[in-house]
Amino acid sequence: MTRVTQNMLAHGTLANLQRSLARTSTLQEQLSTGRQLNRPSDSPGGAVTSLQTRSAIARREQQLRNADNATGWLDTADAALQGATTMLQRVRDLTVQAQNPTIGDIGRENIAREIEALRDGLLEVANTRYGDRLLFAGNADVPQAFDATGTFQGDTGTVLRTLADGQQLQVNVVGTQAFGDGATSVFSALADLAADVRTGSDTVGADHIGQVDGAINRVLTSLGEVGARTNRVDNMVERGTTDELNLRTRLSEVEDVDLAATIMELQLQEVAYQAALSATSRVIQPSLLDFLR
Repeated sequence: MTRVTQNMLAHGTLANLQRSLARTSTLQEQLSTGRQLNRPSDSPGGAVTSLQTRSAIARREQQLRNADNATGWLDTADAALQGATTMLQRVRDLTVQAQNPTIGDIGRENIAREIEALRDGLLEVANTRYGDRLLFAGNADVPQAFDATGTFQGDTGTVLRTLADGQQLQVNVVGTQAFGDGATSVFSALADLAADVRTGSDTVGADHIGQVDGAINRVLTSLGEVGARTNRVDNMVERGTTDELNLRTRLSEVEDVDLAATIMELQLQEVAYQAALSATSRVIQPSLLDFLR
């Protein structure tokens, strides 16, 4: 049978008192910081989960920034292609007018000049920039996607944005897809059209209408693709925002303290500490004189 001495009893009581005080200090720190995880030693498993969750949140935030950039690209392309469609519709109207044999030389000259102005406007659209990047030049580092003659200067490279893990989206439209290239480009067609209008209305026929309609269809096809990509970005943003919220909720569960529960636990711990102090004072109080009585 082990003999319990006064010294052993005092040391055990003081150790228990120290543990109670340490627990009280921990609870006070959690309340003051609002966090139950203030250092890795507080919960090694929780620390690992916290680091993994924070990494996932950072990755999700970057993907949402990518989506915002993708939206900028697509919205700018949408506006540019909408403008190109409006211009080409006007060219078509002028082409129909030019077929009227009663318009006279002055009328044909005015129509030819307006077609040339619309061609210049289309060139400006084809050289639209988003930030410092040309929308329709692919990945080529060139001053213009199309030069003054309407010749394509870019490449067919794709501009991609990562919207989720393992999921990328093309945000650019290749210039040749929207406006054609070389002799088949809308710019060549409009230059020929303006020249034929000046020559005389009888040289403007169904072929010119067909070329303009083909140019409109190319632009509308590109516009449809931009719209589909925009919808996909919107869906990915909605999913990404929900995922980020869920991740932040998970991080809060790991790191943040439950204020109500912690306050109650602290109050209980303070009562326990006061009781421990009272018990300790009784244990340590006896002296040699008390034992000699």
